[in-house]
Amino acid sequence: MAANKKHSHESLVMSCILIVLLSGIVLFSGIGIYLNNYSHAQEQQQVRNIKVNKLWETPANLKNPESVAYAPKQDVLFISNVNGKPDQKDQNGFISKVSPSDGRIMDLNWVTGLDAPKGISISNDGSKLYVSDITNLVEIDIANGKIIKRFNAPGSSFLNDVVSDNKGNIYVSDTSTNTIYKLDVNRVNSTSLESWLQSPKLNGPNGLHIDNSKNKLIVVSLGPLNKPGGGMEVIDLKNKTITSLGKVGTTSPFGGLDGIESDTGETRYYVTDNPAGKVYDVTAEGSGYVTLIDLHTKGAADLGSIQGQSTIIIPLMQDNKLVAYKLVQ
Repeated sequence: MAANKKHSHESLVMSCILIVLLSGIVLFSGIGIYLNNYSHAQEQQQVRNIKVNKLWETPANLKNPESVAYAPKQDVLFISNVNGKPDQKDQNGFISKVSPSDGRIMDLNWVTGLDAPKGISISNDGSKLYVSDITNLVEIDIANGKIIKRFNAPGSSFLNDVVSDNKGNIYVSDTSTNTIYKLDVNRVNSTSLESWLQSPKLNGPNGLHIDNSKNKLIVVSLGPLNKPGGGMEVIDLKNKTITSLGKVGTTSPFGGLDGIESDTGETRYYVTDNPAGKVYDVTAEGSGYVTLIDLHTKGAADLGSIQGQSTIIIPLMQDNKLVAYKLVQ
């Protein structure tokens, strides 16, 4: 009888210990799940905590504005106007100057005689403007608004965005041939661009952004011209390897992607979807994205930014105007 009581007591003790252990496991697992969910919620909250305030919009006097770039030295916005078909050499294209403070059009026809100008980039010293123009990269003197030189891109047919790295090299995307061209700063006497990288993985490269903190070229893709639909690619500037940013359509956007800018810390990318008329907020490590602005119109093109003022400026090609927004954390 005593042995049975002892056995029963031992069984009861073991059962209590087992219950305590199981409770601890459940509690620990619950905490783990809670922390994971909390961390995810925190990240989503941080993304969605950005407030977007509309600052201004220009009159609808522009002509199919495609790209905008801010020149801090002159405190002015430069805008490329296609003014017609994007692949037609008709000499109808031009560059405008707009005030960054209120959207006033300062000079509608500042530089003329272009065909279908698209991407714009400003040289590191702020003296020159580089503009893609179907098969040429056009170099413009900002001081006098005169075209200095045209660099041909052999084999190209639809040059699109333009960006410069911290050494002054210029990169240009050609959407139709899946090519990135380069103007090497060390080849100052060159009259043409070099084909720096060509790959079907680029999937219709459109917008370009140099992430100097990672030594990467970030590409947003349009997809085939007859059926837009692309994602975001990351190119190592040293070895030219191409990887996708996150999972396309899940943690990074998929669509007719056009322009790309970043915040000052290179932690977020702001990406336009042209046919959808949206601006996406994408984490730089590819962990997620949200719709930052829904413009409710088609034609959101190659946006620009004034980083010191947390301002983005979006060309609306079909509405013939620019619209500016302030991003407030």
